[in-house]
Amino acid sequence: MAYKKSAISGEYMLGVLESGSIEVYRVYDNVKGALREIAEKEGFEYDPEWNTRQFGSKLIDFLNSKE
Repeated sequence: MAYKKSAISGEYMLGVLESGSIEVYRVYDNVKGALREIAEKEGFEYDPEWNTRQFGSKLIDFLNSKE
């Protein structure tokens, strides 16, 4: 996505899209911790032995299958 402008404040990234819409993202220092938080919220069972790439890919597949 192309932003006309963006800024970071603490753990948040804010951006203005070309359309003028505003997006806000939470930026995590610990990606695996963020994946665990999302998995628990969504009821996704994960293997603590998975690396970040495995975990992220499987979680994305799970979330997309719910749609």
